[in-house]
Amino acid sequence: MRMRIIGRHDPVLFAGLTLALLVVFQRSIQMGLDIARDVERYYNVALMPALLILTVMFVFHQQAKRREMKAEAAAAATEASLARARAEELEQLMHFGQALARALTIDALREAVWRHLPTLTDGADAWLVLRTDSGWERMTDVSCAQWPAGDVERIADEVVARPLAEQEAATGLDASGHTCFVLLIGSSPAGVLALAQNGSQSATQKLGAAAALLTIAIRNAQLFANVRDHSVKDGLTGCFNRAHTLEILDGELGRSRRAGTALSLVMFDVDHFKKVNDRYGHLSGDSVLSAVGQRLRQVLRKSDVRCRYGGDEFLIVLPETDTAGAARVAEWIRGEMEQIVVAPSGERLAFTISVGTATGHSGEVNAQTLIGRADQALYRAKAHGRNCVRTADDVALARTLAEDRSQVLTTH
Repeated sequence: MRMRIIGRHDPVLFAGLTLALLVVFQRSIQMGLDIARDVERYYNVALMPALLILTVMFVFHQQAKRREMKAEAAAAATEASLARARAEELEQLMHFGQALARALTIDALREAVWRHLPTLTDGADAWLVLRTDSGWERMTDVSCAQWPAGDVERIADEVVARPLAEQEAATGLDASGHTCFVLLIGSSPAGVLALAQNGSQSATQKLGAAAALLTIAIRNAQLFANVRDHSVKDGLTGCFNRAHTLEILDGELGRSRRAGTALSLVMFDVDHFKKVNDRYGHLSGDSVLSAVGQRLRQVLRKSDVRCRYGGDEFLIVLPETDTAGAARVAEWIRGEMEQIVVAPSGERLAFTISVGTATGHSGEVNAQTLIGRADQALYRAKAHGRNCVRTADDVALARTLAEDRSQVLTTH
């Protein structure tokens, strides 16, 4: 709110006050003028013109001073307005930074960006993509409603292909009508934050500051993910460790009981793994285990839980999978492992696995009991010559597989 020192009608009031004073002090003023004329005649000086000049100069001085005061007041108001705008920008960035500080996962980062980015850009169009192993992941406009699939990704590819010195520009890069800020972690691009042409200069400046905050937040999320993965995953195979898998299995058993769905386990180990270590060395054995973990990531569903149970023994939790389904998955895994060939020391090495499966009974609550049945089935597979699948309920499984085979023969 602007404060006016002199109101719009104040000059009229001032003029009226002046006339009133002239009327009140008319005789005194007339007496003063007579004295001034007497002084002029007596001393032979031009006192009245001098007084008139001084009066005019005083009036002009007051007018100039008034204009100066108005200019200073306007400058102060402008400065105050800029200060308020800057304070609002800093407050917006502070709230954004606080939201990012609480975001330790990519999903949490996406929510923080979704909430605060429209405010930072003053409603202008903006987008954010993060770099992944397979390309770019959209953090905004995930449904491609505003920008068709591939549009912003193409712009991101364009800006990250430019020299590093250009990517580090604090004012951003112009690309296809967008002002882009590359989120650099070291010298590697972690993402691109961009503002469309309809953005203001203020929005561009705020987005540049937001890009710096986002870079730090992305790095923190990466470090947190690494720490979390190392605490629950095996570094060699990428599978979950035993303790974390047991926690997941307890939860899945509870969900299976509530939903009335089946839950199965697949347990396997590498045949003659000790001989592999003895003949080819432990590095070769590690290569075999690493290849197993990599193939499991490729062939299993995201909902399936992969676990390195211990040594060369692996456990897979299959939610919503019955006995026959677990046997099919187990046979598929056995066939996939049979095709793997590793050559860590130059000599080609193939291997096989023995597999056991078990399906949770209705109302089963003990995870260790279920694992024990899968383990017994695994030992039966070893007893039957290895490189095969056995289930904890072989009779029911054989009946189901026979029905499947008869259906296949009938359809063909």
